[in-house]
Amino acid sequence: MLSSPQQKPPLKEKFVVLTEHLFQSNEPYDTNDQAAFWDEYLMLPVNTSALAELIQLKPEESLLAVSNNITRLFETCLARLVTQEPNDSSKSDQIRQQHAMQILTCLMRQLFLKKRLSHFNIIQLLAGLDRADTVFGELVKNIHDLLGNPSTRSNALLLAINFSAGNDNVNQNNLNTYFMQHDISDALIKIMEDDQSTMDQVNDTVMLWGMLANYNKREIKNPYLTRLTRCKNGRVLESFVFLFTNVLSRMTDRYILLKNDNETFTQSMVNYMASWFSGPAKSTTMDLDDIEAAADLPPYESSLFLVLYDLITANPHFVAIMLHQSAREDKTSPNFLASFMSYASYLFQHNRNPRAFLYTRLMLTIMLSIVENQSIMNYMAKEQNAEFVRICRQRPTPLPLIKKERSLFCSILDVMLIFLKYNIRKKLDIITYKLAFACMHRILVYLNNRNIQLQYHWIEVWPIITSTVHFIATHLQDLELRDGFDSLVTSIMDVINLCTAHGESFLSDTTNFDMLIYEIIRASNDFNTLASYVSQTTFHKAPGDRSSPLSQSDFANVKLICNHFKPVLDEWQETQKAHFLTPDKVLGIINEHYDTLELGPVGKADQFTPYHEIPAEMAFFRHVLRTATTDYIAHITQSAAPAPSNQAMSPSTITSP
Repeated sequence: MLSSPQQKPPLKEKFVVLTEHLFQSNEPYDTNDQAAFWDEYLMLPVNTSALAELIQLKPEESLLAVSNNITRLFETCLARLVTQEPNDSSKSDQIRQQHAMQILTCLMRQLFLKKRLSHFNIIQLLAGLDRADTVFGELVKNIHDLLGNPSTRSNALLLAINFSAGNDNVNQNNLNTYFMQHDISDALIKIMEDDQSTMDQVNDTVMLWGMLANYNKREIKNPYLTRLTRCKNGRVLESFVFLFTNVLSRMTDRYILLKNDNETFTQSMVNYMASWFSGPAKSTTMDLDDIEAAADLPPYESSLFLVLYDLITANPHFVAIMLHQSAREDKTSPNFLASFMSYASYLFQHNRNPRAFLYTRLMLTIMLSIVENQSIMNYMAKEQNAEFVRICRQRPTPLPLIKKERSLFCSILDVMLIFLKYNIRKKLDIITYKLAFACMHRILVYLNNRNIQLQYHWIEVWPIITSTVHFIATHLQDLELRDGFDSLVTSIMDVINLCTAHGESFLSDTTNFDMLIYEIIRASNDFNTLASYVSQTTFHKAPGDRSSPLSQSDFANVKLICNHFKPVLDEWQETQKAHFLTPDKVLGIINEHYDTLELGPVGKADQFTPYHEIPAEMAFFRHVLRTATTDYIAHITQSAAPAPSNQAMSPSTITSP
């Protein structure tokens, strides 16, 4: 009696059957013709998912037991990577070469993910210890050649990224020394120059360059970091600007999908009227605080910003190209600086998970480098370089909606206010708050030195600053023991002192200054709390902290302001028998008695020590590199996963078990 269809064993792809046999014994196949076996094997469509599952399900001891076959598989694939002239290679050879790259990529990735396999074990499995230098040196040289061929470029990039990534800890992957010994920077540059390179290829190239440039970047002579920071090639630098501008715009769109915060009055009225007839519409937007809905945010492209950081901080030629492209007549095309600030505003309102926090700090660090760069600041100071920047308004009490072009200084200040306003929490992150205040301070110093009166909603600035001061004063016992706390207070007081002493030079009118005085008076108790803390504390600066020491003099002008106006306000309240003072009355008294206010010199408030990565930030950037690598590998792995197919497979590629 014939068996029913349900009882038939499932068909398996021939690639899967042969691969399972390879990982079960030291004899690859029951044949004496090894060359024919491998020729056939490499012609089969590669099922990377099955190969990955096979390796992950196999114990480390079992993998070591079949080391001969794994080494033979690796060496056979490596031999197929040798590039040939197009006329000298058949279509079959080209297919085998592509399949060899796919197998090598998956094989190395999965071996690195085996937790109990050391680098020593992996080298032994793939090449053998005695031949490691020769084999891996040859692999890197072949990757260099394959990157130069448009037909093999995509798979070669994926192979190189996975080879460099190791188990995602690039700095701990000793195999990267072969990339240091055999520099492939020229191949990366040619991809960036090539107009035929796809967007995915450019993204992969930038990621690979960033991984290699950050490999022990401050501990060894790194050729990739040198080529990146000294690059003068105009076409390459233009490609970088184009890439980052478009990536930032796409990433911003991902956040806008959560909630369209740019609804016009007309759209609002149409939706309101429609609800009369159709009932309340179901929301098509996600809950902003739904962690599952926003689990993949920030987008994986954030990993590319490691390269942007190095370009902004260390390559003046990139900055020059970026500013040249930004100073365009056609303002309908995206602008890098505007795109950067717009994306930052969305990221800072959604800083709700460890990944977002890490990339938020990286963006703030890049922003600090931007506002410390005199060329960029001079560009932003020119009226003709005003831009419209879409600022995130997805959370309650947003900043005023401005739909016209304005100074980029205004946009940066908006972004910093958004960070300060929406990231205050019990476990306040001192480092990022210090960065935000430092960015504000650099802008104010520049405006003051150039006597630029900035048309800005300063009235939004003061309460956000004083609310931060109030939070710090309220949680002083928890915060004072943490590293960098005194530097944070110094940064805040630098901003306040610069505004009180030199506000007339950059504030747009006296009302803004009066509002500053008003907010300082309101927060007088909080300032007194911090001043008392400073008077009772001996400060020990953290290693790498280059900020000025905190002292009582930082609070001198705040005390002068409070001591000058408080008696006047108390006297008026007592004379008028008033139970409380209205804001308008307080502002009136401030305006009336301001002329008799005498403030002291601000000392260091109009100066700053420029940002420096070494040594304070080295641990942070190692952390960023690891997270960025994990993010990007996850993306390319998901993208490369074969989609389910309903089509019948070719009989030559399937077999029964």
